Amino acid sequence: MATKFSNTEILSSLIAHHIALIDRFNSDSFEEFALIFLKLDSINDIEIKKSIQIIFRDSDIIFEQDGNYIILLPKTDWNGATELLKGLQEFLDISFKDSIVTYPDDGESAQELIEAFKKVVKENYNLALSL
Repeated sequence: MATKFSNTEILSSLIAHHIALIDRFNSDSFEEFALIFLKLDSINDIEIKKSIQIIFRDSDIIFEQDGNYIILLPKTDWNGATELLKGLQEFLDISFKDSIVTYPDDGESAQELIEAFKKVVKENYNLALSL
């Protein structure tokens, strides 16, 4: 089960730390990660939200903001994040827009990646994330 936080203020620090680990260990097998956004604020079913936490790996981190989820997926590229999103859509019978950014493709620093992420979410859902 993924670790869940309700405070998104640590997201930027966590991303910066993850990038620092990648740089330090210079590991090809650990060099990418993804952020995805799940718009769930219209879902009031607590059981559905709990099942989402169970689906993700222990190494994944879920942040909740205003009833929506931001998920950090270590060692996951764009294709892996897209496949995960498709699986969630089928499982929940809910359609999600692909609100995904990946390191290093969409940003080489925590700030660049967060700005790209905010832009994608704004374009797809017209939501201004406060990160």
